[in-house]
Amino acid sequence: MKKKLAAVVIFLIICVTFNSLANYCLIQPGLARTVYNDAKKGGYDVILVGASHGSYGLDPEVIEQETGLKTMNMCMGGEFFIDSYYTLCYALQYSSPKQVVLDIDYQYLINRDKQSLLFNNEYNGFPDGLLKLRYLARRILPEDFRGAFLPWTNYWQCYKYIPKTIEKKQSDAYKNYEPSVVDMNPYDHYYGGGFVYRDSEYKKDTTPAIYWDESKVSSSELYYIKKIVKLCKSQGINIVFTTITQDPDMISDQLSRFADADTYISNLANTLDVDYYNFNYLTQEKFARDASNFYDREGHMYGETAERFSRIFGKVLYKAWQGEEAEDLKADYFTSTYAELYRK
Repeated sequence: MKKKLAAVVIFLIICVTFNSLANYCLIQPGLARTVYNDAKKGGYDVILVGASHGSYGLDPEVIEQETGLKTMNMCMGGEFFIDSYYTLCYALQYSSPKQVVLDIDYQYLINRDKQSLLFNNEYNGFPDGLLKLRYLARRILPEDFRGAFLPWTNYWQCYKYIPKTIEKKQSDAYKNYEPSVVDMNPYDHYYGGGFVYRDSEYKKDTTPAIYWDESKVSSSELYYIKKIVKLCKSQGINIVFTTITQDPDMISDQLSRFADADTYISNLANTLDVDYYNFNYLTQEKFARDASNFYDREGHMYGETAERFSRIFGKVLYKAWQGEEAEDLKADYFTSTYAELYRK
């Protein structure tokens, strides 16, 4: 009996050792790891959560210049609202912000497909701890339980890069959470605080946004939006919803769908007693833009455009935090209908 038990223990030790070694050799460093480390520095007055429109569209340094409030951008590509919730929970361990901004890209309400860990950048970069175990149980186990326990299986195709991966992970740059160890798009530059600047030399991608369809709204994503609101209100944190400005040509092409999505999110915000600022309504006088300011049809901004936009975003954000009425703010900066702004 003792021999059998010893054999089982030895087998488990071998499995754990092999798994740890394979993870170390195969899993590629991601930018989320750097973003979480920036968040750990703490002391932020404003925390932004959302998806890639935010990571490419919101420069926290510019927002700080407009607000005087230390800002951390925790928007990341592929960040669904369940990811935003756990990302915010992590950030709140190190900061007591005055304001949280949840940027809502409607595509993340209707496109809740199962994903492998290979594409779940937030979870892959999430620091180890009890909070990650909760995140694992809610986000990963229901969808990819094998990959959760054997994450290297999602990276088996990276075997050609094992020597390079090991070299990176042994470097001081990796130990110091520097973005230089991440294989980013050559046109991208990490400016710190969660902001990714994309050069205007990047050739525009013509893939459009997913069509809005209310029948496809994910109940689980709505659940986590409500949890984010509840979490903020329970800690006395002011929370606002936003939608970042997108490619005006795409909005013109899908005018009724964008209007329907805006109505849905506005109603949700009203139900939750949260102010909602849809920056697609910004007047051209306040924020001049055309299709050339966005690096894809879906609506991600080039870096120069993002810095201009962040200045306007910061102004609105600060006035909202100062208590200016949402309707007054919208009257100053926004038009009243999509048709008025995007008519052809």
